[in-house]
Amino acid sequence: MIPILLVAAGTVLETLFIMQSYRRRSGMSVLLKTLASCCFVLLGMHCTRLRGGTPFADFVQLGLLFGLLGDALLALRFLWQKTRTAFFLAGTAAFFTGHVFYILAILERSPASWTLAIPITLIALGAAAFYSRANQVRAGRITPFGVVYIGEVLFMAACALCGAFQTSDRALFLFFLGGLCFSLSDNMLVALSFGKEDHPYRNAVLHVLYYMAQVFIALSILFQ
Repeated sequence: MIPILLVAAGTVLETLFIMQSYRRRSGMSVLLKTLASCCFVLLGMHCTRLRGGTPFADFVQLGLLFGLLGDALLALRFLWQKTRTAFFLAGTAAFFTGHVFYILAILERSPASWTLAIPITLIALGAAAFYSRANQVRAGRITPFGVVYIGEVLFMAACALCGAFQTSDRALFLFFLGGLCFSLSDNMLVALSFGKEDHPYRNAVLHVLYYMAQVFIALSILFQ
């Protein structure tokens, strides 16, 4: 019952954040985003309590905490235009660290998955480059950093996919769904932040995908 309530509460808060962000970014939007992120952190903690502590659960919880930090930093970038890029980079660095813990969680359950994940990641990275080019993304000096970050997210998803096939692990299958949502969301975020053209509702879709990613990953603890 508690996991359902946490997912529902987070969904409502994330929806309110999206609605608020369409009007204007403010301290309220930062608060709503942070509270929504607290829900998936609490979800991970509750799932760990139900299933017991393991290295997998510990890595996932650390990833969720860095996701919370990244959310707060990225939300703050709209409040101070002069430091917008700094907040963007700091938030991305927090997510990068969180994804390191997610990859460690996957490898804890499927140590050999990374070998098959490398070629899949390279193919997916090529598709991401094509998407960025189609959306006229121009990130300037931070482009190399962005490539490494997107590559990491895709590698996480590929590791989870390979691990799920190798071990028939339901936790890793949920992790793959989370990684897939993450990959789609982050590529859309790059296009929204650095592309020349915007499309209606892209902001809403990328945030929905992002929140689904964190929920899937938190729930994977239940199936470890």
